[in-house]
Amino acid sequence: MSSRADVIWAVVPVKDFAMAKSRLAATLSSAARAELARAMSEDVISALQSAKVAEHVCVLSDSPAVQQLAARNGAVWLDERTVAGAPGLNAAIAGAARVAAARGATALLVVHADLPLLTASALTHVLDTWSNLSGKGRVVLARSRDGGTNICLAERPDAFTYHYGTNSHALHVDECVRQHRVVANVEMPATALDVDTVDDLEILRAAARTNACSSHTAAFLAKIATPVFGNEIEAAP
Repeated sequence: MSSRADVIWAVVPVKDFAMAKSRLAATLSSAARAELARAMSEDVISALQSAKVAEHVCVLSDSPAVQQLAARNGAVWLDERTVAGAPGLNAAIAGAARVAAARGATALLVVHADLPLLTASALTHVLDTWSNLSGKGRVVLARSRDGGTNICLAERPDAFTYHYGTNSHALHVDECVRQHRVVANVEMPATALDVDTVDDLEILRAAARTNACSSHTAAFLAKIATPVFGNEIEAAP
């Protein structure tokens, strides 16, 4: 486990629910997409709080609706408009890293909000992998199915340059090499599945049938109709 000197903050960046999951527009109504995004966010926050791997669990967003979700789920609210020095996810996370470091954090755990298979044990594995690394500037990355970065745990987070976007996992590995940081990767179904496309949604539905899906997302899936690819899938009343 982490040493007593380690102070980890967790940050979950969350888009406004009304704008979330636009690539599922042909399959889910706007209301259903918002509900799915909300359910997955709640599941990720719950997993972080259950795992107890972080001193603080923070939600990073500029959305009032997300602020309400953070308060309801006992998370610290970080207003993206206040902490970010420029537009975009990377600037927002860099701003959160500065805030965390200024308040005593020695590492930042960034977890995407759309990981419906995430569990407390998976997060504990990420922490254990990081704690077992030797050297300064330790980083652990969890790669998504499409080469993104679903989880990043970085020591000295305010000195790390974040590269979220296309092929971010490879870019984060390159950043670790550039900064002479030691880096490890974790590969688990619980950390690999983020839900952006119809294929991802079908994988999620299959996972739900084996009870591998977290509770809020499972409840949402139970409310939607059998897939008919078009606009027919709506959230049930």
